[in-house]
Amino acid sequence: MELTRVTAFCPGHISGYFLPVIHDDPDISGSIGAGIVISEGVRVIAEKSTDSTVKIFQTDRYGQPAERAESSPVLLDLLEYMQVNASIETCCHLPIGSGYGMSAAALLGTVHALNALYDRNLSPRDCARIAHRIEVQHRSGLGDVSACQGGGFVIRKTPGPDGDIMRIMDARPIYALTINPIKTSSVLSSPDMMARITRSFPSRIPQNLDDIMSLSREFAERSGLISEEIRTVLTVCDKENLPASMTMLGCGVFALGKRAESVLKKFGDVFKLTISPGGPAILYGERTS
Repeated sequence: MELTRVTAFCPGHISGYFLPVIHDDPDISGSIGAGIVISEGVRVIAEKSTDSTVKIFQTDRYGQPAERAESSPVLLDLLEYMQVNASIETCCHLPIGSGYGMSAAALLGTVHALNALYDRNLSPRDCARIAHRIEVQHRSGLGDVSACQGGGFVIRKTPGPDGDIMRIMDARPIYALTINPIKTSSVLSSPDMMARITRSFPSRIPQNLDDIMSLSREFAERSGLISEEIRTVLTVCDKENLPASMTMLGCGVFALGKRAESVLKKFGDVFKLTISPGGPAILYGERTS
């Protein structure tokens, strides 16, 4: 009996700071930097079909899914790249385009689902390479796929899924607040913004999660990415002595520690997150009878 339907999950990623590294070869393009692979992510359902279709869902605060889009150029390009037809549905709880790596999680989760559905026998690293190439091509992100292929708080010393990546676990909760979404490609295509990002990139490797929070905040301040709305939230966090920074790239704030929830909730809906212990996984599959 062959598989006809596969469900996969991939965790998301909050980037604390980053530096794009672009080459002609997409496998060694991407970005370096540091961030956190988070427990929330994207659930992907892939089903064999004669035609390729994609639907994007996001759950509300009550857990009810609502359709966000009837298609996705990125995922349709992925299906064409892998030379398969399938019906794809993705669903996430965290807002899309808000610095949580949902685009990368959808990509990587879909590759893993298609790999199982069509028995491609691709290794996890092979799956990450495919997702990374599509991510770089669309500028939907440059380093999220590389981070999401495993868990922990992540330090990407060299770009790409085959790069030098250090992962360390930490049990403390992270709380995040989203104000407005930002289209990643709009920032990555701005020469002035990229020049500021390059000048602001930290000169040392962080040693722990507290260090990542500190370097992320320095990067956000120096790069000029902080909006007026984010500044308001960060100022309150500073008064409460909470380690906090801006989600990259999204108009939002993430903060470390249990006290962060009560502070952030004054500004909107707060997401409680933990560091994911691992990367993508196949949840289950359905076979023909």
